[in-house]
Amino acid sequence: MTQNDSPKTRVNTASVAYLQALFDYAQAHDLPKESLLAGHALQSADRDARLTEAECAALFDRAAALLQDDALGLHVGEHIRPGHYGVLGYVAMNCATLGEALARLNRYQALVLDIGPMGLELRGDELRLSWSPDSERPYRQLAEFNLAGLVTFARWISGRREAPRRIEFNYPAPADIREHRRIFDCELLFDRPCYAIGLPQAWLQQPLIQPDPTMRELMLRLAEKQMLALVRGDDALARARGLIAQQLSEGELTLEQLAARLDMSARTLQRKLREAGLSYTQLLDQVRSALAERYLADPKLDLNDLAFLLGFSEQSAFQRAFKRWKGESPGAWRKRLHKSQQKGGSR
Repeated sequence: MTQNDSPKTRVNTASVAYLQALFDYAQAHDLPKESLLAGHALQSADRDARLTEAECAALFDRAAALLQDDALGLHVGEHIRPGHYGVLGYVAMNCATLGEALARLNRYQALVLDIGPMGLELRGDELRLSWSPDSERPYRQLAEFNLAGLVTFARWISGRREAPRRIEFNYPAPADIREHRRIFDCELLFDRPCYAIGLPQAWLQQPLIQPDPTMRELMLRLAEKQMLALVRGDDALARARGLIAQQLSEGELTLEQLAARLDMSARTLQRKLREAGLSYTQLLDQVRSALAERYLADPKLDLNDLAFLLGFSEQSAFQRAFKRWKGESPGAWRKRLHKSQQKGGSR
């Protein structure tokens, strides 16, 4: 194994769409995005890109310095909206209760901010959400944005300005915590082992202001597809599969387009495919077949919709492809799966 092939340690990342909250806030306070990104390689229109946690923290720190705002993270979080959370935001706002929305957050938070699993613990009548920091140096502005954003978002989708029980921070108390008190309106604990939010258990039953089961199911399917695309590490073919899955409903990527998104030449991608014993067509088939199985397991998903999600122009083309993959029609495969699930559930 060469040095370039050695495994990489896990790197925390955040989506650029999530950082749009910072760009929007900066723009509203006369700090152009271009000035904030001065010297950064990020392309302003690339909302699908991801930055490391350290890069995100540096942008927040730079904005705080340029705007001379020591509570910048809190102020940006206070203005968060569903669109800043991408598909996760739209999944959450269409749930029936705040508890359901928090469960979806736990499942899909990596789409927005991939900083490791969220801890969920019931302590009496309190639900504690926690995150363990992955850095010895606390990213204060970024952390306060995450915490204030989550509390603000919960208030926004529930239509209630209720206060959590407590907020815990992984660093010493700043000299001035008046904005912390105003925004959170609860007990504040500093120098704690991790970041955490304590919520009354009664919050979980709070109905949301605009639940839409149909839209929620649509967004959940999109979230699952995006989770498949979110692959850590430097496995080029794994990343290729993720990008193909993310794009399918909008049309197939050509080999050249895929190579460009992987920051490699088409020749290099072809070589990697040959080394894996694959053609590009076979790679497409692998992704479509895996997604087809996942979609068919959802009985609420119509076969015509499924064909569209997999990038087929006609349902008949999907039928032929699936029979080639599995030796039977998608309808027959779904019925057999449903029967096996019923048998398993009756044991």
